[in-house]
Amino acid sequence: MRLFFVTQDFPPETGGIQTYSYEHAKGLANHLDKVTVIAPGKPEAKDWDAKQAFSTKRISISNTLLFLPLLFKLPIWAKKEDTEVVFHAQWQTLLPSIVAKKMGRIKHIVLAAHARELLFNPLGNSILGRWYKKYMQWLLSKADLLLPVSDYTKQLLADLGVRERKIQVLINGTDPDRFLPQDVSTQRIKHKLEESFVVLTVTRLVERKGIDTVLKALSVLKNEVPNIRYLVVGEGPDREKLEQLARTLEVDHLVTFCGKVPYNELNSYYNLCDVFVMPSKTATPDVEGFGIVFLEANACSKPVIGTYSGGIPSAIIHEKTGLLVEEENPKELSQAILQLYNGKDFAQELGQQGLHRVQTEANWEALSSQLYHHLQQLKSPSE
Repeated sequence: MRLFFVTQDFPPETGGIQTYSYEHAKGLANHLDKVTVIAPGKPEAKDWDAKQAFSTKRISISNTLLFLPLLFKLPIWAKKEDTEVVFHAQWQTLLPSIVAKKMGRIKHIVLAAHARELLFNPLGNSILGRWYKKYMQWLLSKADLLLPVSDYTKQLLADLGVRERKIQVLINGTDPDRFLPQDVSTQRIKHKLEESFVVLTVTRLVERKGIDTVLKALSVLKNEVPNIRYLVVGEGPDREKLEQLARTLEVDHLVTFCGKVPYNELNSYYNLCDVFVMPSKTATPDVEGFGIVFLEANACSKPVIGTYSGGIPSAIIHEKTGLLVEEENPKELSQAILQLYNGKDFAQELGQQGLHRVQTEANWEALSSQLYHHLQQLKSPSE
């Protein structure tokens, strides 16, 4: 089988969909006859592409307009390379494949679904906005297989009229060779955390991520867990506001805003913590489609706490790999953290079960094998 992987977001840029696209392209290259990624051209992309096990076609255009030149290029390339399947990381690039399939140049169209892209409508509830939604629904209806990353995203597709028989949930994953348990006793001394109970968040500092909820929970916990410390890894527009909130709540002495940390150093930060927390909020269209950071923490054998928001319940198995709490509920969050502080055996059990899940099923290699299986199922007996 020969496959085109079309994505608006791809390395050397970084981000969730960039990681998703790269890991599945790399994984499918181990199963298929040929995988060719089609992505926007970026600085330094040539050197990066040369190191990969799959081929890459770059088009010099902005991410959001990638579909335009593909209306002409994709049918030509598909015929020339005898391509059977086109996998799209975003629905916005589907039209060229619909054209190519209509022309008999490809056989199947596969689409990933994350969350925000299904909720976001740049034209609002205007007449044009309603047309935009109908256009999206029409494109979605033309895909042969849709792969949402969570049960939440699966429901979004169903609400948009996609037939259930076309939908297969394929969760996100992580790399257990990159994120894994590590001795960080030296780093604990360096950060003066030897005797501390460390809570960690790794995220972009924006309102939706719920860091303010953690700070409010901290104002309750500081009296019950005197050795508690909170590390916040990441940058974003809300940093100054969050620092001010920490001062107002008189917990600033317990909080360290670490700023942006190089990707290759994240593993040590996950291992520094006793519990990973990210109590995201639903702020439609911005919503947590999954939450790969929970798996990264689990991969380091750490218990995690998230909320019943978006796709997080697919990232955290409640009371097995972590705990789920209600959004914007500092009291419930503080109780969950306290439960793990007082129940060290339970916390350790959650972390170990999270690690086992990553090692056996929630890793990119296993998920790419699942994706390959789904692609094989597309073939009819006549093929």
